[in-house]
Amino acid sequence: MSDIIEFIVHYTPMEREKIAFAWNGKHAAEFIDANQSFRWTVVKECIDNSERVPLSLLEDLFLADAHWAVQAWGTPEHFAQLGCALLVRGGSDALESFAKGFNASFDTFGACHDIQLPVDLLPQLMTSVREMHACVTDERQKVELESTLQLFQKLEGPTATDGWVKIAPKTEVSKIRVVWPRWHHKAWAWFFR
Repeated sequence: MSDIIEFIVHYTPMEREKIAFAWNGKHAAEFIDANQSFRWTVVKECIDNSERVPLSLLEDLFLADAHWAVQAWGTPEHFAQLGCALLVRGGSDALESFAKGFNASFDTFGACHDIQLPVDLLPQLMTSVREMHACVTDERQKVELESTLQLFQKLEGPTATDGWVKIAPKTEVSKIRVVWPRWHHKAWAWFFR
């Protein structure tokens, strides 16, 4: 464990490769991320002690897990906690990375609806998102910021988890059907291309 703490304390973006999503290009049972085990050990320690973690490490971990989620077709159980640690530790400085990871896939989007942020942090984050949105010209970034603002507004009230269901790994699921119009799916696919 001392190696993990040493890694965290002395982390620089030069060491990003050790925690980056290192995918073998396969899915389902053949899916492998060579850095997953180490990264998730680091994540656990970072969530437990986020006040001492470099912001750049929390950002890199959150984005690596977001990339993982895109190819794994799900999110790690800790994704919402990691997003919370990122926002609590970084505040407005973490918004760009959070918005990217939050909007990386349908799964990351859904998982972040379970974030438990301090109530007094939300107004500051919403103000910062609005200010950032007014300054950006990139359409993709504008959409990411708009959905991030909507999330924060939902978190401010009791509606963030309405309509979302968390399914434990290896749960057998049957009789699944698409409930949104097909154009919505195409719009989602266009946004994340």
